Amino acid sequence: MLQLDNLSYRWPHTSNNCISDLSLQLTPGEWVALVGDNGAGKSTLLRLAAGLLTPNNGEVRLKGQHLADYSAPQRANHIGVLFQEAERQIFYNSVFDEVAFGLRRQKLPSSEVTRRTQEALVICGLEDVATQHPLDLHAGQRRMVAVACLCATAPSILLLDEPSRDFDAYWLSRFEYWLETQRAAGTAILAISHDLDFIARHFPRVIHLDAGTLIADGSPEQVLRAPALQPPSVLPAPTLYALSEAQSLALESDPHRWAQLWLQARREQDQTIPVA
Repeated sequence: MLQLDNLSYRWPHTSNNCISDLSLQLTPGEWVALVGDNGAGKSTLLRLAAGLLTPNNGEVRLKGQHLADYSAPQRANHIGVLFQEAERQIFYNSVFDEVAFGLRRQKLPSSEVTRRTQEALVICGLEDVATQHPLDLHAGQRRMVAVACLCATAPSILLLDEPSRDFDAYWLSRFEYWLETQRAAGTAILAISHDLDFIARHFPRVIHLDAGTLIADGSPEQVLRAPALQPPSVLPAPTLYALSEAQSLALESDPHRWAQLWLQARREQDQTIPVA
């Protein structure tokens, strides 16, 4: 679906590459998460993959064809991008028109535009605010407006930059429901996140970037336990993997199953704890 071959990129007026000789392949329906410190090159890599930046060396291929050979509208039909700040990709004065924009660009019949827009609003929990200005909504809702745009146009590849930010528990659950619809549709996803619990719940493959170089590529159980991401300290990173390590439990990414493991371990230590 998406192939990055030996990419290098250096920002103008700088002397060092922020991406160095990096190769990555995203297969149909695959979900890959990018992790690493701020400044590691994650967002730059996402923009290179979307065709928003041109590499100094190497090439990006979309379905076997040079990404540079696609026009911007053609790229948008295949690749959807969710930026860190949703406000930067919102420009209409109503939620409905914002979500419908991509469909209208595809010159679909108005009835099809209306149907798919309404479906996206329902999936994303925005049907009650369809007539409101997106910037009048709270941060979580604004982010879901950008998500609804992707939901409506249904590209086969999604590039998500910090997708779980700005969400409280309710809106995170709505977002994760939408994610599951994308899994069912066979959508390929490349996502950046500092939320390691979120990654462990959803992404079977994790790539760790450091100073523009790929230093780890594997399962979340392998990559998220790296000392660079889970430093030994009195206050470990607040993830279930770190808690599992601290409590000598089996690795578990689901909070309910982790709680069951924890209770079982405590009961084995203290027979007075009642069984629920």
